[in-house]
Amino acid sequence: MKCSICKGAAGIRLPHFNLKLCNDHFIQLIHQRIERAIKKFRMFRKGDRILVAISGGKDSVSMWHALRRLGYEPDALFVKMGEVESIERAGEVVEKNVRLTGGRLWIEDGTRYFGGALPSEVARRLRRPVCAVCGLIRRYAINRFAVEHGYDVVATGHNMTDEAAALLGNLLHWNEGYLERQWPLLPKMEGGFAARAKPLALNYEEDIRLYAQILGIEYLDESCPFGLDATSRIYKRVLLELEREQPGVIAAFYMGYLRRSGVKQLSVVLTPCQRCGTPTTGDICAFCRVVERYEQLTRKVSLQSMGRGNMEENLKASQEAKLDSHERGSHERGNNQ
Repeated sequence: MKCSICKGAAGIRLPHFNLKLCNDHFIQLIHQRIERAIKKFRMFRKGDRILVAISGGKDSVSMWHALRRLGYEPDALFVKMGEVESIERAGEVVEKNVRLTGGRLWIEDGTRYFGGALPSEVARRLRRPVCAVCGLIRRYAINRFAVEHGYDVVATGHNMTDEAAALLGNLLHWNEGYLERQWPLLPKMEGGFAARAKPLALNYEEDIRLYAQILGIEYLDESCPFGLDATSRIYKRVLLELEREQPGVIAAFYMGYLRRSGVKQLSVVLTPCQRCGTPTTGDICAFCRVVERYEQLTRKVSLQSMGRGNMEENLKASQEAKLDSHERGSHERGNNQ
């Protein structure tokens, strides 16, 4: 098999792009498609303050390395969602990769908004999917950090396969608002929203995995245990089955969406959240509504617990009083005899 570019020996076949490539030209292709996304959607320029939302997975870690190789100088933000073994491992992987390439690493505690409770604990109390709660916390924490520290843009590791799966789900349910917010760049909004960019939006997920393997990039190759039942996995599985039968269908589907006009931004009126100041369509933003609901339920559980405790104490006191009364009565009867 010969490389489609240099005609040398090729070890990589990309049926979705109808290419056969050697390692060097494969790496070059990934970089070219990242640069194409950055320039096509005007995500950012060299010299901009870029904050990479890094999780330790293959996509965000590979994006970090690629941006550094391409001459950008981003900083990294790792949102730590509790003292859990898998999160600790992810943090170690992130620290190692940032140390290897240079750059600044910030670590933010995502549990501080809920008194140190893990996303799984918050979700259980709210009776909501863990993925939904965890994602909401991460997005809020990342955006707030970027705004407060003056970053021009937040770069996330969403790849083309991810975006196509989300697109399929939004089309099936006609979530028009979400369809418009899927654009590879969401521009900055004055008053509280940092720009959000997806530099990997033109690269397949499997290509990013291969990129990391060829370059020897260490990443956490574990799936979140709470995401196993996520509906996005169903949509991705369907698309991957189609891709096996029709190579390139994911690219055709997603690129077709990008070619459509009038889907870049939502035309909505935003006002500051009354609680945190983040721009929102209502009086209270979605994140603060979740926090308020969690606080209400926590207080309710606490009061119920206190009530049970008081009942138990009163019952114990009543039993002790009866026992004392019984013992005094027995003692008095003994004396009378």
